[in-house]
Amino acid sequence: MFLLPVIPFITDTPELMEETIRKASEVRLDFIIFGGMTLKEGKQKDYFFNTLRNKCPKLIREYENIYQKNKWGEAAGEYYNSINLTFNSIMKKYKIPPRIPLALYKDILEENDLVVVILEHIDYLLKLKGRTSPYGYAAYSISQLKEPLSSIKRELKRINGVGKVTESIILEILKTRNSSYYKKLLTG
Repeated sequence: MFLLPVIPFITDTPELMEETIRKASEVRLDFIIFGGMTLKEGKQKDYFFNTLRNKCPKLIREYENIYQKNKWGEAAGEYYNSINLTFNSIMKKYKIPPRIPLALYKDILEENDLVVVILEHIDYLLKLKGRTSPYGYAAYSISQLKEPLSSIKRELKRINGVGKVTESIILEILKTRNSSYYKKLLTG
């Protein structure tokens, strides 16, 4: 299930998120992908604010506070941290994975793609816990490579965003098609 975009002050309440996740649990979903809403400058933001003025004018100031001008239209980091922490705690309560389980795709992806997906999942899981992460940047850099990672094992640190810890995670994925750190984040 995709629970996104979560709309600030409308669909982001803990009660509504819990009700939605509880119902998803009852039908035994395999996973839920969650994310907060972005409002990019231009038509998207203008349209949304016009609708907000007509339907919920009291929320305009709240939206102006959390949606400052930025390239990607993201809300303030504190807002995302807050809803991510709420979502994460509810997901743990109902024991639903917050991403597509590795078993559904690990045997069909090429090695670079598998590393990219696992690193992106690690990045996402850390952000759900309110932590910062370098793994999304490393995943992006790897996604731009033309050669397979196994052919450059000894040169992984030359890849933008790959340091000692990320290198060890990549080597483990190449060897086992899994990551113990990823599994720990999913269960912990």
